[in-house]
Amino acid sequence: MEPFVLFLAVAVVLVGGILITRPLRDRRRVKDIAEWADMNGWERPEAESDPDLPRRWQGGPFLQGVSQPATDVLYGEVSGHRMISFTHTWRTGTSESRFSRKRYAHVIALDEEPSEPRLELTPEGWRDKLQKAFGGQDVQVGNPAFDDAWRVRASDDGFARRVLDPRFMSMLMLPDYQTTRIRVDGPSVMLWTSGRTSAENLAQLSTRLVEVARLTVPLEKGQPVFEQGGDIDLPGMGFEKI
Repeated sequence: MEPFVLFLAVAVVLVGGILITRPLRDRRRVKDIAEWADMNGWERPEAESDPDLPRRWQGGPFLQGVSQPATDVLYGEVSGHRMISFTHTWRTGTSESRFSRKRYAHVIALDEEPSEPRLELTPEGWRDKLQKAFGGQDVQVGNPAFDDAWRVRASDDGFARRVLDPRFMSMLMLPDYQTTRIRVDGPSVMLWTSGRTSAENLAQLSTRLVEVARLTVPLEKGQPVFEQGGDIDLPGMGFEKI
């Protein structure tokens, strides 16, 4: 058999295998999520999707491509915090594009209405460096290792620097947080990672969300309340507003 023909045959078998096993894997993923929710007392709404959830927040990861209704929606409580978890889906480009592809993010957030001030923390990758080159915001906190590892955007620079005390920065430098993105919209603290919701991620992200909330949300009387800040424009590439 000619090498090219052999290569083509192998490619067809591999693609066929992926197409056949993908629905099976997804059914297993959904089953695992349901079992995790039942064991941990989380509730699943009757509707399979929610078109309103992605419009609840105005920052990342919701300002990318063409947004789709949220799926894998769950409501629960961890350490006294009411939480919501879901898969956010969007299409790159436009809905009419021939090269449009689906992208996913697993989002978990405190089930509160977003408000001021706003703070977004993302591990600094090449996209962030490119956006910064075009004038994108990056609040520097004076810790070279942290400033190089994380991009910080905020509606109030002073609030960002108060939140990012040595304890919080040390936590964010741990390996567990290197693929996690964090957003604070007043009391509505949010974490997200790439990919669809999974039972394993639910356990990990709900624990991380509690850790972040304890350092960003005033839980006891007498603690400082959130300062009020304004929206900020982000010039160049990236999100329109924090």
